[in-house]
Amino acid sequence: MKLIDNSTDLREIDCHLHSRFSPDACEMGADEPENIAAAVRARGLKGFIITDHIDVGHWEGCKKINFDKYFSTWEKVRKKNPDLTIYIGLEVGFEVEHAEETYKLINDLPLEYVINSIHYWQDKTVLSDGTVRYAFNDVWKAGRIEAYTKYLKCVSASLDCPYPFSTVGHIGFPERFAPYYENDRAMDYQTFKPLMDEIISKIIARGVRIEENTNSGGAMRLPRADFLKAYKAAGGVRPVVGSDAHISDQIGRYFDVAEPFLDEIFG
Repeated sequence: MKLIDNSTDLREIDCHLHSRFSPDACEMGADEPENIAAAVRARGLKGFIITDHIDVGHWEGCKKINFDKYFSTWEKVRKKNPDLTIYIGLEVGFEVEHAEETYKLINDLPLEYVINSIHYWQDKTVLSDGTVRYAFNDVWKAGRIEAYTKYLKCVSASLDCPYPFSTVGHIGFPERFAPYYENDRAMDYQTFKPLMDEIISKIIARGVRIEENTNSGGAMRLPRADFLKAYKAAGGVRPVVGSDAHISDQIGRYFDVAEPFLDEIFG
């Protein structure tokens, strides 16, 4: 694994998108790899980073990524599109009990970029047959503060993972799904300040970046402005921007909103 330097200029590059290699994107109708490059060009972007999903311990019934095919496919796409900047990466879902297994799986891959994300933070039960069930609905019943606190603790733990990574993905992820009224769903900095400060300190100490994820629409911020301002004050650098696209129509979506938003905070 030889990740690109974290000072690399990634503006006008979609730093988070998925292809048919991701189980969920495949089910949603993700495009062929060569068509993704064409869609990026049509959006007027300079390039993209392919970051298909690896969530060890999940999607067990889904077809696993054939890494030889994965890297050979994207290398061919890169060679056929020399006008685009293309990096080959993965979005790695973190859970502490699978961290070492994940490390062994990805450590020797020729990755150029890794997104460290939390997708599973809910309480879980292991059934007698070993099947894991997550309390996707029950997690919200205790209220926003308890639900988001569980998530933020998982984010903090992920920053101690044994494998290298480039960025921290979609901080604030539960806001996408929270069943609370709009005025009471924010993962605001002041309410969760101790945990968010801990996360900010770890990100800066590790020398990685965060992403501004535009998959939640033009109005919702992941992460929000108050978090980004605290992050900048602590020495954080401008985030990269990723659409989290699972189909080609989503590539580069809301970048025209996200970039001015980041300009206001980071200049």
